[in-house]
Amino acid sequence: MLWVMAGGGTGGHIYPALALAAAVKTMSPDTQLLFVGATYGLEQKIVPQHGYPLLTVTARPFPRRLLSPSSFISGSAMLYGIFQTFNHFRKLRPKVVIGTGGYASVCALLAGKLVGAKLVLFEANSIPGRTNKLLAKLSDWVATGFPEAVNFFPKGKATYTGVPIRADVRNMDKPTARKTLGLTESEQCLLVFGGSRGAQRINEALWDALPRLLLRTSLKIVHLCGSQWEADAKRIQEALSEDVRERYQPFGYREDMPVLLHAADLALSRAGASSIAELLTAGVPSILVPYPFAIYDHQRFNALSIVRRGAAVMILNADLTGERLFETVSELLDSRERLERMKELALKIARPFAAEEIVKRTLELLG
Repeated sequence: MLWVMAGGGTGGHIYPALALAAAVKTMSPDTQLLFVGATYGLEQKIVPQHGYPLLTVTARPFPRRLLSPSSFISGSAMLYGIFQTFNHFRKLRPKVVIGTGGYASVCALLAGKLVGAKLVLFEANSIPGRTNKLLAKLSDWVATGFPEAVNFFPKGKATYTGVPIRADVRNMDKPTARKTLGLTESEQCLLVFGGSRGAQRINEALWDALPRLLLRTSLKIVHLCGSQWEADAKRIQEALSEDVRERYQPFGYREDMPVLLHAADLALSRAGASSIAELLTAGVPSILVPYPFAIYDHQRFNALSIVRRGAAVMILNADLTGERLFETVSELLDSRERLERMKELALKIARPFAAEEIVKRTLELLG
């Protein structure tokens, strides 16, 4: 039996698909897996690293203005991508196609419909895009990363499951993580990250606030700044006085995200669905700064979903300054009771077994 995981373009589409694939391997070991992605996406590097076969197809994003010359180019590419995928599926005959986002998933879901596969659509964000709203009508079932997204789909078709995350995030624990980073019980750790590529506004606000934040002698800052800003971050670190330099640790990228998450007392992050899901699973109180150019402003709505339930605070990108960051971080770190309450609420909201729930329901679809 073959299952197809279709999604790509960004980490937010790829990593949930990888988490689902890992759950399939555990829950249905005899099932074969194939990933479908775009010819230009990050999936070309990430998926083979995890040992899965990858079929790449032609797919291009549509412009926001549908009545434009580039829409014709995108539409033609999409039709060709569907034709490519259908030709492969006609031979492979997948039983299930799970779409996690990106235009390659459109090709796979439509081709899957043509060969009679069960279609499962995963919507990570609180505000679905127009493509997923249309695809939901063809799908057998829709899983959502946020409860608010359920109401955007046909009644009875969507279920709130949470965002599939890698198992090593839920399997890590705080004592092990803090010991790994050499943190003592009295030290506090602020984790700062802006997604896989970093975030300039977050970096600049942190650097502006850094001298005042490091006056807190018990504070250690781990900063994932993105590879393009790593040299700048290292120069800033070197310019710090020797007595505080070791308490600011910048990195372009690190593989040990589960350790960093569980070691943190507080996090500053963008509001992507996967980042939020991992923060909740690790029970990390967070300051969320939504990316302002996300389509339909979905990161702001992602953040609001968590803020309303008490596990995070939000600062809009336009309002993020060094002064605002310093005040917010200081206020939270000075209130251990509030941090503990935010941690409890984060763990209550978390859906650490979302991948397993989606796979279980998909197996039930097959009968």
